[in-house]
Amino acid sequence: MKKNITLYIMGEKFDMSLEEEFFEYIKEDLKKIQNPTPKDLLFFVLEKNKKEYELLEKLEKTGEK
Repeated sequence: MKKNITLYIMGEKFDMSLEEEFFEYIKEDLKKIQNPTPKDLLFFVLEKNKKEYELLEKLEKTGEK
């Protein structure tokens, strides 16, 4: 089931339609980015990139075996 949401981030409006399961997965992150401080944005980006890097590293190691 799709969930329609509207976000305001840094003064811009975003209308999205997301799968309900995905929305529940990212709901807390969406709340954080609606009224972020520069520190929040920095840590959000770094944390996201770290997770992606670790996932890619695991996938590469799995492919090497």
